[in-house]
Amino acid sequence: MITTFYITNIILLIAIFFIIIFMYGKAQRLNFPHFQFRRRFFISVYIMFAIYTISTFSICSKKGIEVFATEPIGFLYITFIMFTLFSSAYFGRNYHKNLVVWLFLLQYPVVLLLVHAFVLISGCYSKIYTLSSIFQNDRLLSAVFIARLVWIGIIISGYMLMIGIIIDSYFHFRKSLTQLTTENVLSMRRDEIIDIAIYLILFVWMMINNFLPSLLPRILTNIFMTIMIARTYYIYRNFIHYSLELSKMNIVIHGKLKKLMGQHINNPFYTSNPTLEVVSEALGVDKNELRDYIYSELGTTLSAWTSEKRILYISQQLLKTNRMVSELALSCGYSNPPALNRAFKQRFGVTPSEFRAKNKG
Repeated sequence: MITTFYITNIILLIAIFFIIIFMYGKAQRLNFPHFQFRRRFFISVYIMFAIYTISTFSICSKKGIEVFATEPIGFLYITFIMFTLFSSAYFGRNYHKNLVVWLFLLQYPVVLLLVHAFVLISGCYSKIYTLSSIFQNDRLLSAVFIARLVWIGIIISGYMLMIGIIIDSYFHFRKSLTQLTTENVLSMRRDEIIDIAIYLILFVWMMINNFLPSLLPRILTNIFMTIMIARTYYIYRNFIHYSLELSKMNIVIHGKLKKLMGQHINNPFYTSNPTLEVVSEALGVDKNELRDYIYSELGTTLSAWTSEKRILYISQQLLKTNRMVSELALSCGYSNPPALNRAFKQRFGVTPSEFRAKNKG
């Protein structure tokens, strides 16, 4: 059983090392600020998790499996803090920017690890292998157990607080979820949210493992965590491939769009309230590719985008030509001049007539 535990630990460390290299290398090519933030946080969490995994090698001895081991508990707690703040940041909360939050959450595991290091160096560290051994008239062991139990209570409270932070952040995310999200990005978000939920369960279960005098739960956890890391790699690899292809397509669409904007005849932006199909047909691109372009490059809706293009076109026509406002309104898809007046005033703060009188030389 011990050999199996060591093997699964080593495999897990290899998986962690692999995904850190992936996140540090290939994922760096994707020049999206939000993604780069997630990438850096991911690397930090995985590095801390690797340190925790390494610390668990020392829990096995001829006497049995150590429980209430302060070193693994402290490292795992710090890993969970980083995971919590990363998850809340992903869901739109800015707890990670607050130094007080970091200090409040980190004070307990840091003190625990410092005390552990001091006791270990002084040669007074006592390992606990079974709960029954505590009650065998060993006052020192009982005192050690009680001290650790106090810290365990603090850590459990901290875990509950951090789980609450993640849940609160998730509901905040649900309320502010944009409707602009494309199918591919929405799928990515679903996968990431599922990942966060599974990682949350695994981190809680790993903490529970530290109190169980058995290696089987740890072995199973190592296997599941390795599978999760492989799943995370697969999701991000596909997303990066999709995003890089999207960037190439966006360059093509931008060029075609620039050419279309100089076309005044049969231009969907200037003649009607176009659908996605009409605009994509005019550009000669797939409608899904156009939808992705609108989301990733422009961050707006099709109707808002086309409305902006029409208003800008009308403003140029007002200055360059003597066309009547009513003629421009009808030719650009507005049902009547008052409708154009409202849209134009919302954009420029004045009516089309006022705009022309003020700016035309």
